[in-house]
Amino acid sequence: MDDENFELTFWGKLSLRTQRFIGWITYPWWGSVIIFLMRDVGKYRIQRLRAIRRRYQQIIKQSDSPVIICANHLTKIDSALIIWSLASMGSYIRSFRFFSWNLPERARYAGNIFLRIICYLGSCIPVDRGGSREAVKKSMSKLIYLLRRGDAVAIFPEGKRSRDGKIDTTDFSYGVGKLIKSVENCNVLCVYMRGYGQTEHSGIPRIGEKFYFDMKIIKPESVYEGLRATRDLAKQVIQQLKAMEQHYFALCGQ
Repeated sequence: MDDENFELTFWGKLSLRTQRFIGWITYPWWGSVIIFLMRDVGKYRIQRLRAIRRRYQQIIKQSDSPVIICANHLTKIDSALIIWSLASMGSYIRSFRFFSWNLPERARYAGNIFLRIICYLGSCIPVDRGGSREAVKKSMSKLIYLLRRGDAVAIFPEGKRSRDGKIDTTDFSYGVGKLIKSVENCNVLCVYMRGYGQTEHSGIPRIGEKFYFDMKIIKPESVYEGLRATRDLAKQVIQQLKAMEQHYFALCGQ
């Protein structure tokens, strides 16, 4: 599709800006609760946390290009763990552009009012798996608008949680390829994160889990056009994540 097909309406833009502002001014309250649950209740720990945050700040501050965060997907709270890992609460309060937009599946939280509120405040754009062409187009329009205005967007390019705990390089979503193709000069921050005790997919990580965290920034490009370019760009991201996964297993001797 031509990029112009993804133009967002004035009211659509205003809605996103309003959501972002409300999320930012309320973040000290709901953000503290989320961090408390992960750090003090779950007792989760991120390896090399300070170095990760320094590197992420450098990437966002020094880059004039849009940034898509692409990560592997093993648990239901991966988005929260990644956001917590990439920057401190103080950094998010000072500049909420560090806080990435996320794309949860609507069906997983629509019936829970608490989760609906948290998802709204936490800069989430709900998506409907297997939704209509018009619904997909609307979601894409929002993401393209946000990236072009300088906000970070985080997605799971696999399109689902891994069933066997490893990245599937044959069956994955092409959505990230469409985004890269639609947003000029786009950077992709590949993030590979998993608990050392994680052997397959799960709902919530085990209590006291320590997480391995790696990231690498790439700029995918394709010599193809149309759908072939979309597939090629998405495949480049998946292959980079797979290489990072292989590095993890080599380090851990698995």
